[in-house]
Amino acid sequence: MKQQTAEKASLIADQIREKAGQAAQLVRENTPDPVLDKTSHAAAQVRNSAARAGQYAADKTPDSVLEKAGQAATAARGNRTPLLVAGAVVLALVLVRRSRGRRRR
Repeated sequence: MKQQTAEKASLIADQIREKAGQAAQLVRENTPDPVLDKTSHAAAQVRNSAARAGQYAADKTPDSVLEKAGQAATAARGNRTPLLVAGAVVLALVLVRRSRGRRRR
């Protein structure tokens, strides 16, 4: 059952990636170049601002909290597959629930 769940989660994740890629391609094809340029510039500004905010937060965060966060990140990296499977299962459940809710209307 665990293997079936992992396989289904992997299949769903692949389908979501494919649909997202198709949607992104449609947006790129139908968006004028000036808008794409502005969007790219805005995204770069957001990334820079996020990096500065992250650095500021890291500078102001006590060492004990940073150490605990580091331990949590290491644990997450060590258990990446189960976390991804669990996330895919949760996403699948949310999507199924949303689709059922739309059918009732």
